[in-house]
Amino acid sequence: MIREADPDDIDDIYALWHELLDMHQSHHPVFRYKPGSDQELHKELLSRLKARDTRFFGYVRQDEWQGLIVATLKQSAPGFRLSRKGYIAETIVKERYRGTGVGSLLVEAARNWLIDHGADHIELQVSVKNKAGIRFWERQGFTPSTQHMVLAVSPKNQKD
Repeated sequence: MIREADPDDIDDIYALWHELLDMHQSHHPVFRYKPGSDQELHKELLSRLKARDTRFFGYVRQDEWQGLIVATLKQSAPGFRLSRKGYIAETIVKERYRGTGVGSLLVEAARNWLIDHGADHIELQVSVKNKAGIRFWERQGFTPSTQHMVLAVSPKNQKD
């Protein structure tokens, strides 16, 4: 069943989120995390979970978190026709549950919450190397609008 997460769910959410991060490690440096950074990543995720305009939805069956989706509302400049952006961030379904409809149910929950809270469009990003993810989002009705590009740079005197 779909349920909205709360701070008490952070350990289950973090496990799913970390699985998503691990899945993307080879895709691009922007997805990589530093070894030994679990505490910082855990804190970041908890902060996002507590954000006023963000909701985490999970598919939970028999106390097992099978999937997760993060939805956020963002206000753009009011001069744009579409100015109330719904943004779908991290989305993960455990591998053994993919293809069972869990992902579609999570998207429906996020979409409904975003629309109910005033979103006039919904955006997301998906790794260009995640072909299965791209096909999934296309089946959900999403189409490309821009090409998101990243250039990793090393500022002077930066220490890793």
